[in-house]
Amino acid sequence: MDLADEAGSLIEMLQQEREAEIRRRAAAIPVGAPGICDECGVEMGRLVLGVCAPCRGVRETIPKRY
Repeated sequence: MDLADEAGSLIEMLQQEREAEIRRRAAAIPVGAPGICDECGVEMGRLVLGVCAPCRGVRETIPKRY
């Protein structure tokens, strides 16, 4: 195996690792469902734990006490 083959194999391995990491992170995204947001009352196409994205964003900016 020459240097070009080794480089090609390394690139392929790194690409597979990167794709596996992308799949792992995508699997961690919570499942959403359409419905009415518990916080703002607006009907949205995707709620996570009953809350829409704008309301989840507001929740993330509020400092937690504990």
